[in-house]
Amino acid sequence: MEQDIYKSVSVGKIWNACGYARLSHEDPDQTVSNSIKGQTEFIRDYIKQHKELLECGMKADDGFSGSSFDRPGFQEMMEEVRQGKFNCIVVKDLSRFGRNYLEAGAYIEKIFPFFGVRFIAVNDHYDSLYCAQSDELIIPFKNLINEVYCLDSSMKIRSQLAAKRRRGEFTGAFAVYGYLKDPENKNRLITDPYAAGVVRDIFKWKLEGISAGDIADRLNADGILAPMDYKKSLGMHYNTPFRIYSRSLWNAAAVLRILKNPIYTGVLEQGKCTTPSYKVKKRIVRPRKEWAVAEGVHEAVIHPQEYETVQKVLALDTRTRPGGRAVELFSGMVSCGECGAAMVRKTVAAGGRTYIYYVCAAHKNNKTCSAHSIRDQILEEIVLDSFDRQIPVLCGQAGVCELAEAALRQNDAVRKLQDRLDKKQEEISRYKRLIDSLYKSFSDCVLDQKEYVNMKQKYAVLCAQAESQAQNIRRQAGEAVRIMSKDSWIEQFKKRLSIPELDRALAVFLIDRIFVYRDKRVEIVYSWKDEYKDSLWQER
Repeated sequence: MEQDIYKSVSVGKIWNACGYARLSHEDPDQTVSNSIKGQTEFIRDYIKQHKELLECGMKADDGFSGSSFDRPGFQEMMEEVRQGKFNCIVVKDLSRFGRNYLEAGAYIEKIFPFFGVRFIAVNDHYDSLYCAQSDELIIPFKNLINEVYCLDSSMKIRSQLAAKRRRGEFTGAFAVYGYLKDPENKNRLITDPYAAGVVRDIFKWKLEGISAGDIADRLNADGILAPMDYKKSLGMHYNTPFRIYSRSLWNAAAVLRILKNPIYTGVLEQGKCTTPSYKVKKRIVRPRKEWAVAEGVHEAVIHPQEYETVQKVLALDTRTRPGGRAVELFSGMVSCGECGAAMVRKTVAAGGRTYIYYVCAAHKNNKTCSAHSIRDQILEEIVLDSFDRQIPVLCGQAGVCELAEAALRQNDAVRKLQDRLDKKQEEISRYKRLIDSLYKSFSDCVLDQKEYVNMKQKYAVLCAQAESQAQNIRRQAGEAVRIMSKDSWIEQFKKRLSIPELDRALAVFLIDRIFVYRDKRVEIVYSWKDEYKDSLWQER
């Protein structure tokens, strides 16, 4: 009875109509006629043919699934319905409105009548103002069919993506930093020379003992764009809800994500997360055994041995050197041979000099182990002497020499820095052109004086920052050239069959663990311990 009264008073009135169009990326019928443009033109033609309808708006959601009504265009339309701006909604058909049986039914049968909204689905010949009882029975079945179609599409898409992952094809929306999608095959990754150079620097600095936070600070100081802004600079429509500032910066978390990602070794790990169904968007983590892992499907940016060495460094309990930016030479590597506890550094001042010892943490904390220790300089001498004795073994490890040479190839470093300098010079030129164009805009009254002054100051500051960063890159390039003129440790290693001095990168690469015993023995466990016996050397 109430519905009949509603219809009788509604006939003959003017309806403020809003058209609504939707298209999902997964819809197989993405033809011109069913595109967003095609739907809106179809709806406008329908409204023009019905004099009682007055077009007051048009909303659209392009690239949104019909399985959920959490769409920006739809929610904006509903907010304006609540404000009384529209009292009629027109869609091309029910599938464009939504494919969720329950929610679509709730809107058509409850929410729209509550707000006095007339609902029209043109191709389904449904108009809530004139619908018969038979229509009210058919519409739920049509909605149910649309939902079954959505379920079927979801299952097909999931199975297709799973098959691609098993074949080693990349299925992500955006390539990880350091790679690009192949223009000829979007499921294949190719190296991005510029970003890959940054990735190599991050790994190199970590091997040198620099913390993730300090690496991020160095990248920001050099003006290296963070991954998000770098993607945008390449023209990608990349966005994230976690963005806070207008320009994103490198931070420790971003650096660690790169350091822990095996994709840089040529290994593609996909399918780590999933959703329970197309209706539930909550992401759940899959067990590792269910991941799709493919090796050698794209070019490696980082040598696998270097990657494993970095993972070992990240697992070590390292601390920053006091007053410095790098960790201690053997930090996290030295353990007590008696109880297995870590050996910690202890500083002792005597006779106007400072001595540093490694002492057993168990003895220092609760005296549960013997009070044995070793000076840091003596430990360095023992390790260096051990390296010299192991040279025939090391020279037989072709992979080690190959990695060392690749990591220390200074020509590549200079070329990489030159590429960065070129990009920075382009940025400086762009800011200068913008500053020059501001005056013309001011002269043509496009900008007022306040806007002109503010924008000129803003671009001048950015230009000065870019010039400072360019100068820093020139300094790094000069340092790289200077180092290149000297013999690297690997060259001296080959010529003299000895290593002149130790550094953090060499130590973490070659050494797995150092044990110090109370009888003055030092046991060095090398990274190739599975192939050769561990070396034992008596402390001198």
